[in-house]
Amino acid sequence: MKEVRVAIVGAGWMGRAHATAFRTVPMVFGREPAMPVLEVVADVNEGAAKALAEEFGFARWTTDWRDVLGDPRVDVVDITTPNDLHPPIAIAAAEAGKHVYCEKPLANTAAEAKAMTDAAEKAGVVTLVGFNYLKNPGQGFAKAIIDKGEIGAVNLFRGTFDQDFMSDPDVPFSWRQDRKIAGSGALGDMASHTLSYSQYLVGEIDEVCGMTGTFIKERRVAAGGSGHSAKATADAPRRAVENDDVVQFLIRYTSGAMGVIEASRIGTGRKLWLTYEIQGSKGALFYTQERMNEVQLYRHTEPAAERGYKTVFIGPEHPNYGAFFPIPGIGLGYNDQKIIEAHDLVVAIATGKKAFPDFRFGLEINRVVDAVLKSVDERRWVKISEIA
Repeated sequence: MKEVRVAIVGAGWMGRAHATAFRTVPMVFGREPAMPVLEVVADVNEGAAKALAEEFGFARWTTDWRDVLGDPRVDVVDITTPNDLHPPIAIAAAEAGKHVYCEKPLANTAAEAKAMTDAAEKAGVVTLVGFNYLKNPGQGFAKAIIDKGEIGAVNLFRGTFDQDFMSDPDVPFSWRQDRKIAGSGALGDMASHTLSYSQYLVGEIDEVCGMTGTFIKERRVAAGGSGHSAKATADAPRRAVENDDVVQFLIRYTSGAMGVIEASRIGTGRKLWLTYEIQGSKGALFYTQERMNEVQLYRHTEPAAERGYKTVFIGPEHPNYGAFFPIPGIGLGYNDQKIIEAHDLVVAIATGKKAFPDFRFGLEINRVVDAVLKSVDERRWVKISEIA
């Protein structure tokens, strides 16, 4: 049996999600064409690395990610660190001949993403970016509907990603509000997911015009934890928030379609309001991650007395769902999307094919993010071609 041996760099919440996915792949999809094996976990926090290794059965752990580069027992380097570490780890891994799986956003700038893409393509390694929401079987269904022309020529994309996890001003400062580490805020962290839908389902963007806002100007400095798990005491010093809480931008696609994307990490009332509405000349699609096992489909070609959105429940007729359940409507969850993502990577490595979405896909999203930031700074429409 062929094995794909995995090194996970980053032992936080996302590292745990990836480890769970790899461990579950053979239980859902079987052991062919290859079996993922958790080989090593790396994290600067010795306790976190050791704990994850012991809990998930990694062969070993280390506090230095460079240890995995020359290790012949490692086939793929899986990066779940904060954003600023994505480029050096990914480039070094590719140059060492390792396949690379990297969480989104690919990088904090398009220039960094380009360097990562160039290194991987030069090395001929498989790459995958963690836009896991694309792995929902409903997105494959929506893509097929659009590609078959069932909703006609697309003329409008309307997308959102609102969450209220940062709406409480007492939630402490974390690396996600540090521009040097995280880059942009709601734009890169959240709207990049909406952009992945846009890019996958509608296509290439020609130009954008955006605005951003930071409404909670300062937060207490965390005394412990990191990211979403950060904690701060009531008397902790405060630090200025360095990136955006809210972003909105208009879109013109190369196809002639129009669009708008909005994202907020202080979006009160919304838990995972990651949505899109795609309108075409013959129909429309609507989806929200808060009801991730449903896609709303409207066909304007139906009799006038019967027109309206209908609910399509995700089932075994849609990509990858059948590996989990034999009947529709039971429902997948967040981790199931990660399992599909990990499976797709293992299959690509085992068969010598490309994985999707790869670094080049992630690079194009980084170019759009940079264009939005340039638009905000210069208060004008910016063409994506302006971003090298």
